[in-house]
Amino acid sequence: MQNTAKWKKLRLNRKDGQAPSSYFLLAEDEQTAQRQKDLLYEVLAPVFFGRKEAESEEELAAFFRERYGIDVRNDFYEGDEHYDEYLEAQQAIAEGMSIYGGKIAFEEGTLADLAEQIWEDMEEEGKGFRRINTMLEE
Repeated sequence: MQNTAKWKKLRLNRKDGQAPSSYFLLAEDEQTAQRQKDLLYEVLAPVFFGRKEAESEEELAAFFRERYGIDVRNDFYEGDEHYDEYLEAQQAIAEGMSIYGGKIAFEEGTLADLAEQIWEDMEEEGKGFRRINTMLEE
């Protein structure tokens, strides 16, 4: 189900100040519900919840060095741009949590791209799901 490279740019026009939207039609049988849930989680979890970046203080220090160019062991002090963020992440690790990170693109059409990817993956999985009109453009 790993089809994240299949993204397309969709051009949606704004009218009357409304957010871009488009109608779609799908056909599916009742047995696709669990496949849909699994696929939605696979595709959307990394987008909205990120990927695991650190589960120990050492990994957290390496993450801050890579992401922000900060050596938290030697060059970090209260008042730095990411100081509070680091302390909060460090506390979460001390409580047994892991740190996840990611980024979300705020472009027109991002949700349409996600929908297209999910529908394509569902259709490729086998019978029980079909795209009828999924152009998502006006």
